[in-house]
Amino acid sequence: MGTRWTPIEKAINQRYDDGDEMRIGRAFPMKNRNGRVTMSKKKSHKNSKERVLQKQAEERSRRMKNLIVGTLIGLLFIVGIVALVQSFSGDRNAGEQGVDEEIFDYDQQPVAGDPDAPVKIVEFGDFKCPSCKKFEEEIYPQLKKDFIDNEKIGFYFVNNQFLGPDSITAGIAGEAVYEQDPDAFWKFYDSIYKNQGLESEAWATPDFLADLAKKDVPGIDHKKLKKDIENETYSEEVQADKGIAEKAGVTSVPTLFINGKKVPGEKTFDYDYLKQRIEEELNRKK
Repeated sequence: MGTRWTPIEKAINQRYDDGDEMRIGRAFPMKNRNGRVTMSKKKSHKNSKERVLQKQAEERSRRMKNLIVGTLIGLLFIVGIVALVQSFSGDRNAGEQGVDEEIFDYDQQPVAGDPDAPVKIVEFGDFKCPSCKKFEEEIYPQLKKDFIDNEKIGFYFVNNQFLGPDSITAGIAGEAVYEQDPDAFWKFYDSIYKNQGLESEAWATPDFLADLAKKDVPGIDHKKLKKDIENETYSEEVQADKGIAEKAGVTSVPTLFINGKKVPGEKTFDYDYLKQRIEEELNRKK
């Protein structure tokens, strides 16, 4: 026997069978011969398959999103590490950018050691500067012992006199001594720092500087020296040195350059660092 329908069920199901049936089922469930409710096996299988496919698509989408997020986080991490390394490298090499050594005009500067040595160190200094005095007392003697006296390097001094008018006067005195006797300059260099007055006082007068040279710098014409200081004979040389300092980007004293590479300010008094840099340059020049 066929399925028995009530008149209302027949009317409604007939309407769906005429083209309005929704894919999710009829208005009333199907009944088998025993009157029990049944579902379409084909539709059940189809719906189950669609749900599986949907879940698989959702899982792929979730994995893709996780992959993209993970990749972005990884890239950001790598960029951060690279930036950190560059930062440390930048700190280590800060200020060590090379300049054209021709600007130092080596042939016109006082030099201790061998002017033809493969390593050249330039000190920019001010004779009134307390830190320059400290450098002359603590670092220069070690450089002299380890590298200058055995002529492994050439050590140059360039004026950067800016602490007052008498700084310039002291620079002129140094240039005047150098013009008379290049080797005598280093005796003046030692003496003026040993007898340095207060930074806040104008102590570097022509009389003081001439008397200092008479006491500690023998073998030069001291009358001519005093006259050259009073007449500012070598003021142009001091100003020329100032121009070199500006070209080299020098903003403080003492400032050192090793073969044209600026030594970071915080390393100026680190002799182990300076020694290592010098030895590296010596090995590189072999």
